[in-house]
Amino acid sequence: MTPHRHGNDYERRKWRQVAAHFGMGAAFGALFAAIVLYNNYFGLSGVIATSEAPTLVRIIFVVGVSGSFAFMAAITGFLFLVHED
Repeated sequence: MTPHRHGNDYERRKWRQVAAHFGMGAAFGALFAAIVLYNNYFGLSGVIATSEAPTLVRIIFVVGVSGSFAFMAAITGFLFLVHED
């Protein structure tokens, strides 16, 4: 195996690990948002229910929280991987 090939595999493995952190963050973020809405924490579900398009607002809320968790988990995973090397 050539050194270039080995380095390429190493990079791919690292990016797969960052992608895994992103996916894990997205899943946990969606779960967290669903729990917040289901249990009506902070009265959020009640406020959303009074909006003109509650389903759309719920979807945007879940996607937004999920995206935030995913981005932060990917950044954290990347920093762990950089520190590991």
